[in-house]
Amino acid sequence: MGELKAAASAIDLNARPGQWMTGYGGRVDPAIGTHDPLTARAVMLDSGGTRLVVVACDLLGFEPAFVKRLRRQLKRKVGLPESALLVACTHTHSGAASMPMRGQMGNLDNDWLQMVQRRLFNLVCSLSERLEPAQLAWGSTTVPGVGFNRQDRSHGVDAELVALTVERRDGSSIATLVNYATHAVVLGPQNLLFSGDFPGAVARRIDDLTGGVGLYLQGACGDVDPVTQLEKGWGRGTFDDCEEIGKRLAEAAVSCLAGRSRTASAFVNSALGMATIPLDEPPPLAEIDRLIRQFKSEQVEASVGSEPDRIKAQTAGAMLQWARSLRARMVRGTVPRELSIEIYAARINDLRIVGLPFETYTDIGLGIKCEVRSKCGPETPVMFVGYANGLYGYCPTTWAKEQGGYGADVSCRWFSALVTPIGRGADGILVREATALACGL
Repeated sequence: MGELKAAASAIDLNARPGQWMTGYGGRVDPAIGTHDPLTARAVMLDSGGTRLVVVACDLLGFEPAFVKRLRRQLKRKVGLPESALLVACTHTHSGAASMPMRGQMGNLDNDWLQMVQRRLFNLVCSLSERLEPAQLAWGSTTVPGVGFNRQDRSHGVDAELVALTVERRDGSSIATLVNYATHAVVLGPQNLLFSGDFPGAVARRIDDLTGGVGLYLQGACGDVDPVTQLEKGWGRGTFDDCEEIGKRLAEAAVSCLAGRSRTASAFVNSALGMATIPLDEPPPLAEIDRLIRQFKSEQVEASVGSEPDRIKAQTAGAMLQWARSLRARMVRGTVPRELSIEIYAARINDLRIVGLPFETYTDIGLGIKCEVRSKCGPETPVMFVGYANGLYGYCPTTWAKEQGGYGADVSCRWFSALVTPIGRGADGILVREATALACGL
């Protein structure tokens, strides 16, 4: 335990009209403007010289190599250990394209992305110069009715909200971290204005309520959509809906922290681990050839006539890109059968933070929480963070693999880091390895 110091700040990521947005394969035009700025929000904790930095970005995700480069730069410049940095994305589907993907979702502005990396580097560096004596507390509550399980309505969601407040010794806010799990898809593909969707609204509402910096950390929401999809129809949510959800979650966070005992002493630690998970076998080569012919035909058919179907043509083009990539690997004999990924864990007093670079299904996040509490104590607070330190694609549960569907089988076709889906049994491996890493801190 050491005396806690902390600092926090936020920056505008300066996305510009004309850049491509990402998250929807059916969005056929670039952004025309900004509704609410895409931001990066960061907090640094220091306990006796041991530091932890958490960064939350209003973007879909980063490729893991992006975060690794940032870590190396910070280690050289300010001596920050690589395990001390957690870079998470809120997974807004109304953000600028920020990672390689197939089809138009991967239309990157590389100059802008390099600027983002420089600005994140400068953001973290600036925090080390602004540390001041601090205190903290955590709280949790249940907020039902925000999301539903889109894979299977008979399966539940994780409605737990976990919040951490970091304050000056006089009680004024430095930062508040809010962890909750629902896909940031209130706004549909028809929206062409940059926005943080509802997570951005949560962070702004925290800013207003506390005077500090709000950070939204997305949870295990791979199979969880907002209930606006049920109430209004898919992709028909509005900015007002985002604000309403943001208000509800932010106020719940502030409320659950009220009256909690603050402490100025902190134990801070973090660690990186690795896990190897299975990938599905590819289909027979004859099936891939059939799909290539099908996607070619769909692309041609959608592109001709007096009213071309731009969405269908664009989607077929992306699927053709995937099928050709898989076929080439099959011919060369280089289709991967497993994937090695990083697991992140941090500890702040009793609180554990676990991060995985996936669109993680609910039961994986719940499984990690349950196992950590079984080993570290039933009252142990746990923040599960998805889209953490990179994004490979969806990681479904075994029951979802048995059902099949978009997240379990087809989504890999959009993510350039994959040619086949994450396989059965990955969920159990990740729960086991993440629990061991978190409980070992």
